[in-house]
Amino acid sequence: MERIEVKKGNLAIDRIEERCINCGMCAKTCKENNDIGKECINCGQCILTCPMGALVPRFNYKTILNYLYDTNYEVMVITSPAVRVAIGDAFGYKKGEFLEDKMVSALRQLGFSKVFDTTFGADLTVMEEAKELVSRLEKKENLPLMTSCCPSWVTYEKLFHPNDLNHISSCKSPIGMIGAMVKSYYAEYEQINKNNIILVALTPCVSKKDEIFHNEDVDFCITTMELVMMIKEANIDFKALESSNFDELLGKGSGAGLIFGTSGGVTEAVLRTSYYLINGKNAPQEFYNLTKVRNNENFKEAIIDLEKYKLKVAIVNKISTLKDYYEKLKDYDFVEVMTCPSGCVGGAGQGLVPINEMAEYLKERQTALYEDDAKNTLKNSYENKEIKEAYETYINKGKVKLHNKETVVN
Repeated sequence: MERIEVKKGNLAIDRIEERCINCGMCAKTCKENNDIGKECINCGQCILTCPMGALVPRFNYKTILNYLYDTNYEVMVITSPAVRVAIGDAFGYKKGEFLEDKMVSALRQLGFSKVFDTTFGADLTVMEEAKELVSRLEKKENLPLMTSCCPSWVTYEKLFHPNDLNHISSCKSPIGMIGAMVKSYYAEYEQINKNNIILVALTPCVSKKDEIFHNEDVDFCITTMELVMMIKEANIDFKALESSNFDELLGKGSGAGLIFGTSGGVTEAVLRTSYYLINGKNAPQEFYNLTKVRNNENFKEAIIDLEKYKLKVAIVNKISTLKDYYEKLKDYDFVEVMTCPSGCVGGAGQGLVPINEMAEYLKERQTALYEDDAKNTLKNSYENKEIKEAYETYINKGKVKLHNKETVVN
């Protein structure tokens, strides 16, 4: 089978030519996950199945190290939910072990001046996307509302269904949300010139490298794989690290924001807040463990009782699933699409693991995120005190833009 082409200038994926044996595994993976011909949407799933390690994320970490040694800048980092349940793979921990505290500590050891949780940005996405959903339900227009968090999915929609872009949420992704807040809200609060801030996104996703290229607030993107390389090259003993917490003001997010890292998590989080916005009270207990969306089927659907509305939701796992279901999506009210198997936990920026054990790794990573949500006393984005403060002092005064100029992520 012919190998996939990695075009010159690809911001997400690179090929080490001398390692490639033209086995065609990359093309097979692309067909199984996307099935869209020769168009690349930068998901990078081919990286995880290349037997020779010829395909890799486009590495940016060396550039970050140069900035960390430059005293003219404050180099800050924002960390996506799925990284903390995968980083342990490289250091001998059990599959899916939740290592948030050690991850934060490692980032501080590397020299990042501030470590923020992108889950805070996910909470903002929940708030804004839930408002957008309720508004569309009331006006009965532009339904279904489709999620905008996954850049490869948005790229797919632009390429193949440009007439449907009005269905994509106008909300920035969690990285876009927190990036905007760091460069405005936080910079103003701490009286830092935003031009002196280098903001780095740590993600499980290579496609985010392409997304941030079009983002004025986030400067660089590194993957879980790159963080591991940085830790090892700095001779940091990961297992010996003491616990460390996220920085305040843009600190830890809710359990709702955390489960963004798994397929169905965005849906579950948005429904909790949508119920509250419609009814003025917390959602029933069943909303905090929506079993209908907590499985790894490639297409999941449910009817959710929001009292005023009976909401039809659909969750799509892998772009290739859309081949059979795309036209049916217009029968739903809310649609979540994630390009990578099992969602962000299966992102191509995660460390390499045995291919025949991949499903088990993904399941354990998902379980770890759900377990943290279950024990988290803060389960709703609208109850996050830092989110409340941000709205009261900044967002409601129109000082920051949380929506894209276009309908979709640029």
